Amino acid sequence: MVDSARRARRWTGGLVRTWARHPRYGLAAKAALAASLAWAVVQLVPGPAAAYPYYAPLGAVIATSTTLAGSAREAAQTVVAISLGAAVALGVDALAYPNGATIAVVVALGVLLAGWRALGDSGSWVATAALFTLIIGDRDPFGYVAGYAGLTLLGAAIGLAVTAAFPPLPLAPAQAQLAQLRDLLADQLDDLAAGLRQESPPAGHEWQERMHAIDPVLNSTRTAVQLSDQARRGNRRARRYAEEAQQQYEHARALESLAFLVADVTELVREHETAELQMDEIAMGPTLRPPTAQALAAIAAALRSIADDAIGDDVVGDPAVVATARVAVEELAGHVRRQRTATGGDLFVAGSVVTTLRRCLTAVVAPGPADTRH
Repeated sequence: MVDSARRARRWTGGLVRTWARHPRYGLAAKAALAASLAWAVVQLVPGPAAAYPYYAPLGAVIATSTTLAGSAREAAQTVVAISLGAAVALGVDALAYPNGATIAVVVALGVLLAGWRALGDSGSWVATAALFTLIIGDRDPFGYVAGYAGLTLLGAAIGLAVTAAFPPLPLAPAQAQLAQLRDLLADQLDDLAAGLRQESPPAGHEWQERMHAIDPVLNSTRTAVQLSDQARRGNRRARRYAEEAQQQYEHARALESLAFLVADVTELVREHETAELQMDEIAMGPTLRPPTAQALAAIAAALRSIADDAIGDDVVGDPAVVATARVAVEELAGHVRRQRTATGGDLFVAGSVVTTLRRCLTAVVAPGPADTRH
């Protein structure tokens, strides 16, 4: 009995986590509910509009979005676009019977009006509504417009009501994207460290094989976090999760800063520590490569030590792992100072690597202004 209850809880917990991480499941359920409710309500609508009941569930689907603010915006833009298209068609229809020329005119005007920025992605409905009104609604254009725009608006209101009753707050998908970005940055640092641990520096093409595509993951993370932030507007659940949402936003800012820093140190190493350079052109050489690799690997470990429930604390990463990383970076700085004294060189690139790694560590430890020590 106990095992059965444990398995049931595990199954239920897994289902809840899957549902939270994939907001489209909830979106599909809400769209289906809104469409079915709109269809039921439209059966009670009298008059000419009742001849076009399918526009009510259409409006419900249009107004069901991943955020409440997004649902309201898309619903308003779509209804305005449909109204504009209908107005264009009514104006052209008053001048001539539908034919090839009038169809061309309404489509051309609809496409031009679709570019109005205020309509957003709903602009394509202008030409569609104009064409439908001109052809399908030719016998009763005003009744058709009332049915098209009016029932779409009715369905949109129902869609908004369903979205407001079950407001989404997609924190879990954003958190999953943050974790993916975090792991990718750690992988990049580890690959740099592995390259520097070789007896001789890798060639240019070998460094290229160690480069990770950070920008696509960074862009996906930005989108997920922005969606999560937008979902807070007008959301009755937002106050309950306000602290988690704010911590997530701060974590995203820190990781975005870290992504640029990792890209910077990656380019420094790739350009100035390659087999194609002469010995006197190499930035670090056999003396500085090992401590640099140690510092890179230590920061990667600190980055991986970040726990989701620790976001926003004074120390984000595991304190012991972060302390190890701090020691490794300062040891590298000491090696650079000693070699500068011994050789009399400026070691500008090596110093830049130390500065960038300090700033990386600051982003891992405490999101906020970057460490600017030199």
